[in-house]
Amino acid sequence: MRVRGFAELTYGDSARLSFARACERAPVDITLDHAHAWVVDDRRISFAIDLELGQAELSAHRLLLEDLAKEATGGEAYLDAEGQERWSLVAGHVQSGVPIGRSSGAAALDDPPIDLTTIRANKA
Repeated sequence: MRVRGFAELTYGDSARLSFARACERAPVDITLDHAHAWVVDDRRISFAIDLELGQAELSAHRLLLEDLAKEATGGEAYLDAEGQERWSLVAGHVQSGVPIGRSSGAAALDDPPIDLTTIRANKA
């Protein structure tokens, strides 16, 4: 399916270290297949794709972006996949380190259980 995605995340500490840790925790390092889609600076991570991806790759991108957002002090990310609702999140530093807001379609990506006390759903 055709997927368009974008992220711009900022960090109070090293974005490179946050990126390395998130890639290390990921079951599959999807950044290797599309290295051109990622720009990692000192305090910022940018991401942009417009590709054909399978469902597993789409889920892997979403999980990596969620993990990156946990340490971000600000920013946003989204993934638009053909035939599915837009998945998006707004990152902001809170005490628990989890993204402030997130939204996705109910059947969009086979969501894992979410702790609703720390993440609230928003319709974009």
